Amino acid sequence: MSQQLTEEFPDQKKRQKDFTCSIGFAMTVIGSKWRAIILWHIIKSQPIRYGELKKAVPNISHKVLAQELKKLESDGLIDRIAYATIPPKVEYISTERGTTLAPILTELCIWGKKYINH
Repeated sequence: MSQQLTEEFPDQKKRQKDFTCSIGFAMTVIGSKWRAIILWHIIKSQPIRYGELKKAVPNISHKVLAQELKKLESDGLIDRIAYATIPPKVEYISTERGTTLAPILTELCIWGKKYINH
């Protein structure tokens, strides 16, 4: 299992050794303040352009959004598609690996809606 995780998530190799629990490892991939939210919007609205994503997550700064998108891409959860047009056009889509998180993110969304006012 350890070798498989390293092959699927090459950037995770150094973080992987810190975890004996798979939940801890999973949280390093999607557990930042914004990463799961960004991935959720990409999955449900793909393809999505940067500006649309920024509107969907209005409280995030441009700097943090760009950093999180790069991290999601390096972890193999999203693909960035750049078109050679003027003005430049970039779209984001979820990879097959990223899409496997859809049921988990959906359940988190349902849970959040249920308990947000308690």
